[in-house]
Amino acid sequence: MPGRLKDFFNFNKTERNGIFALLVLIIIVALAPRYFRYLKEPEKIDFTAFQKDIESFEKGLEADSAAASKQQELDFEHLDRSIAGQTIKPFPFNPNEITAEKWKQLGLKDWQIRTIMNYKSKGGKFNIKDDVKKIYGITEAEYELLQPYILLPATYTKTIQTYPKTEKPAYKQIIVDLNTADSVTLLELKGIGPSFARRIIRYRDLLGGFYSVSQLMEVYGFDQARYDQVAPYCLVGNGPIKKINLNTVTTAELKKHPYLDFYTAKAIVDRRIAKGQYTSVGQIKDMPLVYGDLYEKIKNYFSVE
Repeated sequence: MPGRLKDFFNFNKTERNGIFALLVLIIIVALAPRYFRYLKEPEKIDFTAFQKDIESFEKGLEADSAAASKQQELDFEHLDRSIAGQTIKPFPFNPNEITAEKWKQLGLKDWQIRTIMNYKSKGGKFNIKDDVKKIYGITEAEYELLQPYILLPATYTKTIQTYPKTEKPAYKQIIVDLNTADSVTLLELKGIGPSFARRIIRYRDLLGGFYSVSQLMEVYGFDQARYDQVAPYCLVGNGPIKKINLNTVTTAELKKHPYLDFYTAKAIVDRRIAKGQYTSVGQIKDMPLVYGDLYEKIKNYFSVE
C-alpha cells in the first residue's frame, strides 16, 4: 500500500516543469486584477447636476420656512375684529332707550348686558358715542362695529353762555326738600341744571326717596365740589320714603333697587321662603351678602308689614 502512494508523488522532469509553469500562471492570474487597477486611470464623476439639485432643494426649504414664519405672525387686532363680526349684528339704536332684549339682538353677551342695565338703573346715561366704549366688557372691536349705528353725537356740544358784565345769574338761597322738590325747584339751586335736576328726581324714584342729603353723591356725575355747593341748601324732610315689604316682595321687584343686585335680592327672598316671614328688618343683617354698610343703607327702604 505505501508503495502505491509513493507512485502518485513521483514526477518526471517534464511533469515537474508543467507543474511549475501552472503555478506561475495561477499566481499571475491572481495578481493581475490588483495590478491592472493601478494602471487604469480612475474615472472622473461629474457632480455638477447633483450640486444644482442640492442648491435647488435648500432654496425650497428656505422659502417654505419663510412662508411658515409669516403665517405664524398673527394679526390679533384683525382676529378680534373677525370674532366680533361674527357675533355683533348692528342696527341703529339709542343706548339710553333700548331694552335688554334689544342689546341681546345687537349681539352682546348676557354679562355685558347686565353691566349696562345696572349702570342705567343707577342713573347712568350715555351722552356721546364714546360713552358706550367706557362700559366694562365692551371691546374695542365690538365698539368699532357698533359706533356707526349709535344714535348719539360723536362729541359734546359746547354751549357758551355769556352774560353782560353788569349782570350775573342770580340764585335764590332757598332750602330744598329733596323728597318733595320738582325739577323747577331744584333748578333754583346754584350748580343744578336741567340735566342734574332730572337725574336727581330719577334716582329718587329708583331709591324710593332720600333718607340723607349725602345720597346726592350717588347721583351720576355728582362730584364733591358740586355737592359742597348744593348740600347746605338741601334737606330730607318728612317726605314719604317708599317702603318695600320683605314678606311680599319678589326677587324681580327687589333687584330693581339701586342698592341690590340679583344675588342679594334672591338671597333675601329665599330666606323668607326657607324660614318663614320676616318679623323685623334687622333679620336680613345676619345674611352673608348683607354686609354692614349695605344694611345701613337698605334698612331705610324695608318694612315687614
